[in-house]
Amino acid sequence: MPNINRDLLAVVKIITSCITAAFIVFFISALAGEDLFKNNKTISELDVILNQISNELDVGIERRIKQLGEIPSKNPYKKFYCSELAKEIHEVSYLTEKQKILFDGFNVREFESKSKRLVSYSERGDLNSLLNELEIVKRELKNSANLIDKHRKKLVRQRMAYIILFFVFWIAVFFYYGRGIIKT
Repeated sequence: MPNINRDLLAVVKIITSCITAAFIVFFISALAGEDLFKNNKTISELDVILNQISNELDVGIERRIKQLGEIPSKNPYKKFYCSELAKEIHEVSYLTEKQKILFDGFNVREFESKSKRLVSYSERGDLNSLLNELEIVKRELKNSANLIDKHRKKLVRQRMAYIILFFVFWIAVFFYYGRGIIKT
């Protein structure tokens, strides 16, 4: 019977030291101004946005342009083609705006001016300017992907540091409890 009691106390020490270490890490992160649960959710959101941007850069933009078909030479059809291309550019650029919203860098005036510029290009049938705008959007997407990846890596490093800190505290608290608070 004493062996069962000793084993039960060992399990209690392990569980209580684990819970204590979790509270210590939680309070340290709260004092540092970090919300561990929010950061974990943010990592998942960043993964989703990064996958969307990568997919759009790899195949999405080319697929959108191929859907539009050949560039017509006659003016009313060319203007329609330009307006459709401007719409596609606007939809693709939304991913960069999504990243800016996530990082609190969204500027409504800049987004509106970009939209007005696309509309003016499509009204004039200025295909070269629209293609230049498409290249700018591609560069913005690559930049957004790099910023998202950098922020994601920072959050993952931070999460790993808190996990390591948890295990260090768990071991320290386990030995502390073994010294006299809970004797086996």
